Amino acid sequence: MDASEPTFPVMRCAICERDVLCHVDVDDRDREIIRCVECAALAEPAAVRWVALGDLEQIGYGFVLPEGGCGRPDCGGGRCGRSAPGDES
Repeated sequence: MDASEPTFPVMRCAICERDVLCHVDVDDRDREIIRCVECAALAEPAAVRWVALGDLEQIGYGFVLPEGGCGRPDCGGGRCGRSAPGDES
């Protein structure tokens, strides 16, 4: 996945009063609806826009690396560009 590709759905939430990630849910009649991931407020599908991974930080979302690195067995061992935990020199 290219970090510049718009792949994350975002909407302006009236309840949260900011841009937030959103997701698809289903209502009582099994119809797809759009909700805010923060407060679950409903949104019109036309209000959704797509942003790239690199743009999420601008709207308040950060990147969290799981403890232990990226999941590769050799992660943190100098092979993936990150140092091992506790290897701060």
